[in-house]
Amino acid sequence: MNLSRNRALSYLFAPLLALSLGLGISPSAEAHKGHAGPMVHFMKSKAALKQMLPAGVRITKRKQPLSDDAVEWAETQYGVDLDSKIYSYYLATDKADKSFRGAAYVNQMHYRHGDLKFAVGIDANQRVTQVAILGINEKYVVDFEGNVGTGLIADYAGLSLDELVAKAKALASSDKATREFAAAVRDAAVLLAAFTR
Repeated sequence: MNLSRNRALSYLFAPLLALSLGLGISPSAEAHKGHAGPMVHFMKSKAALKQMLPAGVRITKRKQPLSDDAVEWAETQYGVDLDSKIYSYYLATDKADKSFRGAAYVNQMHYRHGDLKFAVGIDANQRVTQVAILGINEKYVVDFEGNVGTGLIADYAGLSLDELVAKAKALASSDKATREFAAAVRDAAVLLAAFTR
C-alpha cells in the first residue's frame, strides 16, 4: 500500500517538477532567494541619474544590442567580456548641437541569494562621473555598509576606464561585496563606452 501511495505521489509531483525545471526555476534557488529579505532602497534611479549626468542636457533612454564590433573592442581594449544582447541605458546629449555629453547605466545583478541594484555614469571623456548602490536585499546590507558603502560611492568618481580596470584588478582578492561591485562597475562603464565611443 505504501509503495502504491509513493508511486501516486510521484505521478502527481513529476509534472510540476518538470515544469519548474523547464522554465529555468530551481526550487532550491527560489527557496534561498526568500532568505535574503526584502530589497532595501538607498536611492531612487532618477536621483542617481541626476548626479551622474550633466545638467541642462537632453536625456533619452536607449534600448539596443551591443554590436559584435563593440564586444570585440571591450575585450581587446579592457579585457572585459560583454554579451551582444540588448541593453537599456541613458544617453545625455547637448540640446543645441546634439553632441554626446554622458551616459548612465542602471542594472540589477545577483548577489549571493539576493540582488544588488546599482548605477554607473560616464562623461564624454569616458571618465566615471558617479557610481551608486541603489538597493540590496536586507540580509546583505551589512556586507556593503561595512566595506563598499551605500548610495553614492565617491571612490569611483573621476576614474578613467584604465584606472577602473586597474582598481577592479587590485580589489580582486578583497571581500565578496567589494570585488563583485568593482567588477560590476568596471563592466558597466566599459559597456557605456562601447555604446558611445
